[in-house]
Amino acid sequence: MMAALRMEGVGKRFRGVPVLQGIAWSVPVGSVCGLIGPNGAGKTTLLRLLLGLIVPDAGTIEVLGEHLGVENAGVRERVHYVASDPAAVPPFRVGEWIHYASLAYPRWDAPRAARMLDALELPSRRLVRELSAGQRTSLQIAVAAASRPDLLLLDEPTNGLDVLVKTQVLQLVIDMAAAEGTTLVIATHHIEDVERLADRLAVLYDGRLIAQGELDALKASLHRLQVVFPGDWPGEIESDPRVVRVERQGKVAMLTVEGPLEPVQEACRSRGAVLVEPLDLDLTDIFRAMVEREGYARAELRWDVR
Repeated sequence: MMAALRMEGVGKRFRGVPVLQGIAWSVPVGSVCGLIGPNGAGKTTLLRLLLGLIVPDAGTIEVLGEHLGVENAGVRERVHYVASDPAAVPPFRVGEWIHYASLAYPRWDAPRAARMLDALELPSRRLVRELSAGQRTSLQIAVAAASRPDLLLLDEPTNGLDVLVKTQVLQLVIDMAAAEGTTLVIATHHIEDVERLADRLAVLYDGRLIAQGELDALKASLHRLQVVFPGDWPGEIESDPRVVRVERQGKVAMLTVEGPLEPVQEACRSRGAVLVEPLDLDLTDIFRAMVEREGYARAELRWDVR
């Protein structure tokens, strides 16, 4: 299957500090890929590289079948980027900004733009700088939809949106992807949106891509077990390389297991467990297990009243 984007050995430094290292990533055409990672992992830098706003210090980038370089105006007309923190715009009104944007995209769909402004309640005469943060995000989405891109890069696309508009916007981009074959890359902290919308996942941690692939396959690679040991806790359970996380409370423990579940179940039973019960593991739990396996840790936040 043709890749909408492909990176090989991509690295990027800012002021000598590595931000991305050895990125090898591909997303098939027509996919909806969620890009998740902790704050500072490099998600925005990755998207800006794909748009050609910055250039890599190492590696190669291919977008829509072409190697990305300085002479890719045709490719850039087919890619749209919705930023999480849109740059300040001149003192245009909404309608003027829409007209300005239409000049940059040969496939501009003016009727769609008009419908979007109406649906998102964005008055044409309103100054862009007077819009709320959520309204500015909505305006970006309207421009993105009207440009009819082959690849749409969304960086925290629901920031500032109320729950009703958020649902409307997400449904819009998914419908566009389904109807027009648009490839979507959604970088977000809202993991529940990724779980609901995406068919692929990429996990970025500390500038490295630590997991990528079909969402269902990645979810199937990790499991949770609730186990109860009536006697002493068998320490060898925690040293089992298949057990990536242990949460204990008294005689009850929650195990996060990577790979086949049955061998770990049998190991627990052979060591005296009286309950070994598989539980559902959602994407937030899977993400946490993946980054903790790579060394992510934070001190517990507690409120101590003294």
